[in-house]
Amino acid sequence: MDGAVSDWVDAFRRAHGRAPRLLHIGNVANNAYLNAKILNQAGIENHVACGPYHHIMGCPEWEDAPIGPDVGDPFLPVWKENELEGFQRPHWFVQGPWPLCWAQLDAISRRAWGRARWIQVVIDLSRRFHRRNWGHWLTRLEQAVGGAVEWLRRSGDSGRDGGDGPVFRARGGGRIRSILFRTLRPLVRAIRPATHAIVGLAIEPPLASGRRGPRPDPGALRLRYEELFPAEEGATPAELDPILQEARLFRRVTHHYDAIVGYGTEAWWALAAGKRPYFAYEHGTIRHLPFEATPEGRRCALTYRLADGVFVTNCDNVVAAERLALPDYRFVPHPVNETAVRITPRADGLRGSLREELGARFLVFHPSRQHWEERRHPDWEKGNDILIRGFARLVEDTGGDAGAIFVDWGQTVEESRALLRELGVDQHVRWIEPQPNRRMIDYIHACDVVADQFHLGAFGSTMPKALLCEKPAMLYLDEERHRWCFPELPPVLNARTPEEVHAGLLRLHRDPEAARALGKAGRDWYDRYHSNAVIRDVLIGALVEHVPMADTGRGRS
Repeated sequence: MDGAVSDWVDAFRRAHGRAPRLLHIGNVANNAYLNAKILNQAGIENHVACGPYHHIMGCPEWEDAPIGPDVGDPFLPVWKENELEGFQRPHWFVQGPWPLCWAQLDAISRRAWGRARWIQVVIDLSRRFHRRNWGHWLTRLEQAVGGAVEWLRRSGDSGRDGGDGPVFRARGGGRIRSILFRTLRPLVRAIRPATHAIVGLAIEPPLASGRRGPRPDPGALRLRYEELFPAEEGATPAELDPILQEARLFRRVTHHYDAIVGYGTEAWWALAAGKRPYFAYEHGTIRHLPFEATPEGRRCALTYRLADGVFVTNCDNVVAAERLALPDYRFVPHPVNETAVRITPRADGLRGSLREELGARFLVFHPSRQHWEERRHPDWEKGNDILIRGFARLVEDTGGDAGAIFVDWGQTVEESRALLRELGVDQHVRWIEPQPNRRMIDYIHACDVVADQFHLGAFGSTMPKALLCEKPAMLYLDEERHRWCFPELPPVLNARTPEEVHAGLLRLHRDPEAARALGKAGRDWYDRYHSNAVIRDVLIGALVEHVPMADTGRGRS
């Protein structure tokens, strides 16, 4: 660890009698989970609030458990106990309806472990009911019974007023109506809390009374809104009212934390709650969204513009950062899980079986999402067709001695399959389901090269993961937009056209020694410029600059 960073952590402990505490909000691609793990090892206490995002790629199990790819619905996966091999989520990672997340974080921060376990039971119940759609039916039941109660009440009022009440005109009808009313009304009262907990509606979970977080200044926030969007059609400060209201409960837990990092657009929680310092962490977020003339776009722009600091993970987004006039932004690499990169016997066996199945010695692994189209959408495009066309030429030039593994996910899977058939190489490609981290590492080790994207010019975690495993990586890299991030560009096969893809793959196929040398150079570059140690120092460096050493009331209670 950098000496100055280590000294700051130690000095903070001496000044406060505890470790610095950081809250991460949002967890797309497990970025928050991985960053929290990195900082935990540096002596900082981290909590992650994932919220109601249950996608497989936002779950700790996907990163660290030895599971297979069959998890059911990827947006609400089922983890099989026999595959977890004892893996348990860390207590500092919470996932579920936002109000329950805040309640659980409050309990964890106060070391109220009994309450935290009780809230986890409610969260688990919420997840189970959501998976089975029981929450929907409870909502319908609440509406139906509530409607019946209201109907009976109106009928009773009508009868008392001497009007033409529509029900129970027969003798004894009033007594029957009264019995039904007294029976159904408590039923509604019993159903409603359960429904709200299960569906994740606006409930008030038990939070510690006493110390509160900072009080936001809605007037000042509205004034900044008007300054940033003075003449934009449809822009009105009233757009801020819903987020100010929604953050009311969150504000009651902010005093536990010295700083907050919001991932994607989630930093708005801190902005609306008046919590400082807060950092906005972009993972492609600011490429286009903050420039859209929509409420979501304006909220994103406001959140990033007013942040104490911004972490930019996509090098090309320096353009967006400058356009937004961000006062303090810095590059930080995408986190990569470094705990499971060893070559395993399973990977060795996988390489042999893939070679036999595809009848090829040379293997290409392409884990990227399938999305390519003629108009080349700037947010979604991967350029998979560019790889396919270059790979088809490789198969032809090598007499069929090339195979590929593609991952079956994305909007244009069928278009990719059709193009492979059209080019006559579909038998040289094996399609697999999205793989959890440990299994993905096995496929990287089993293949000769990892192919990423061929249009955007930037990279996420796929390319660095390949370099960490000492495998050559191929992608399109816009070199000029990356020079501000790295003193030395990564040693990759840079390809933007089918011809360049073909030439790069053919070079590796013909010269295994050159491929191994490229892999070793990639690992060396990763260790120096992209490792978890680099990420740790950048993140803590921002805390050093913005978290005051003196006790200003931002720490925990």
